[in-house]
Amino acid sequence: MLSIRRMFCGLGLATLCSLPGMAQSWPERPITIINSYPAGGAGDIVTRVVLNELSKSLGQPIVPDSKPGANSNIAADWVARAKPDGYTLLVTSPWFAINQYVETGRRWEPDSFIPVARFAQTDNVLAIPGSAPFQTLAEYVEFARKQTTPLHYGSPGTGSTQRMAAELFLKQAGITMESVQYKGAPPIIPDLVSGRVSTAVLASANVTALIKSGKLKGLATFGEKRDPNMPNIPTMAEQGYPRAIVTSWFGLHAPAGTPAEIIKRVSDAIKEIVARPDVQASLRNADAQAAYLNTRDFAEYIRGEQVLWKEVASNLDGKK
Repeated sequence: MLSIRRMFCGLGLATLCSLPGMAQSWPERPITIINSYPAGGAGDIVTRVVLNELSKSLGQPIVPDSKPGANSNIAADWVARAKPDGYTLLVTSPWFAINQYVETGRRWEPDSFIPVARFAQTDNVLAIPGSAPFQTLAEYVEFARKQTTPLHYGSPGTGSTQRMAAELFLKQAGITMESVQYKGAPPIIPDLVSGRVSTAVLASANVTALIKSGKLKGLATFGEKRDPNMPNIPTMAEQGYPRAIVTSWFGLHAPAGTPAEIIKRVSDAIKEIVARPDVQASLRNADAQAAYLNTRDFAEYIRGEQVLWKEVASNLDGKK
């Protein structure tokens, strides 16, 4: 009696029959990795550190393709509709766990993808103008609470990690502030340095040099541990806000249906890459840290992120 597999092959279902062989021979041509960050931006720089080494590990060129816009939904939609053959992957970060709670009209869902691996993370910093008289977070919080008119803070966008981190902190601190929306982080910085906005939460890559030069002050970081590039700045948790832990992470996802053998091969390669001292040094130079999670642990991590951001998003109702 013919096996079910042989019977299907006899019926000409070539795609079904070729999947195991396809996974074993993969990759046979260049791999495209879609990134929602603009070329040359902080997220793009961090990602390229790992992708350049991944190309060497897999023995095929990796073609980075930047598709920014619509709070990363353009990139996600593109990859969600790609063939699940391992030749199109998506760079993800916290927007992947946030967008479902703040964005409407999306044409993708988290279950449109399979997590491959997380490879790096960067810190976020609550910064104020360098000319401000406050030296500690406690001093700033006391000042903000006394204001009869809410202070303003710079926001890179409604669903951005930094906007969500700011709202998470403000709720815990019992402070009311009004957000001023900007198109990303770079336009915020001149207004923050000059004092046109009172504060902003920004990725460390955007502010480390400005803090070291004295143009900005960093009052707190949002990591579980102190940022190695700014070890003198205490974390939110150290200063009485244990739930204000928000890291900007970077990982890879594949379209749902991508063979498990391909997922594992990429994940294993990333594990080896980010364990290397030279790669870790390159990530530190980009204000990031190696932060590997395999497929299963990455999926669990994202589920925790979704619980957190669903709660925070519910507090955004009625806000800009």
